[in-house]
Amino acid sequence: MKKLYSTIFVLLTLLALTTGTVFAGSVVGMSVTNGGGGPTFTFTVTGEFSPSELKDGFVQMGDETFPLDCVQRDATTIVCHASKKADGNVLVGFGGARFWTEMPEPQGPATKENCYTLFDLVHGQQGWQPFGEYCMDREAVVGDTYVTYNPYVNQADWTYFYLLSAPDPGIYGNNPGNGFYPITAN
Repeated sequence: MKKLYSTIFVLLTLLALTTGTVFAGSVVGMSVTNGGGGPTFTFTVTGEFSPSELKDGFVQMGDETFPLDCVQRDATTIVCHASKKADGNVLVGFGGARFWTEMPEPQGPATKENCYTLFDLVHGQQGWQPFGEYCMDREAVVGDTYVTYNPYVNQADWTYFYLLSAPDPGIYGNNPGNGFYPITAN
């Protein structure tokens, strides 16, 4: 009888461990690009990551460690931008995984063909208003992020997302088309 209880206990423990980790996200792989303004790390993942887990990424370069700003694009992709430029061999940590990687050489300056309008809601004006431009070394894809100073709310780290049209154009009165928009308050 004691053996039966031990077997049941072991099986229940294994069941609890496997069901507890089903919903947690895990990192499968990583790639890195360097557009000259700082590296972009793209993680291939399974599962969802909480907002606090998205803030736990880091890059270690020598004795210096700095955070990653991460956004989960979909169930299999998380994109992170480093808060500083990095070069040489670096250690990248995210979601419990660690990767040693050699930073690629920065790509050339962005061309005017890959520039996109930054839009924001401006108090006293109706709808989305342009307030700047962001140029990239490649064509933007939906979900790309750009972190910059927002003059309307006087905040340094405001995240904008590339979208093909304005979020909720009916509510805000207009739809200026593709560009970078803030879709959540920071």
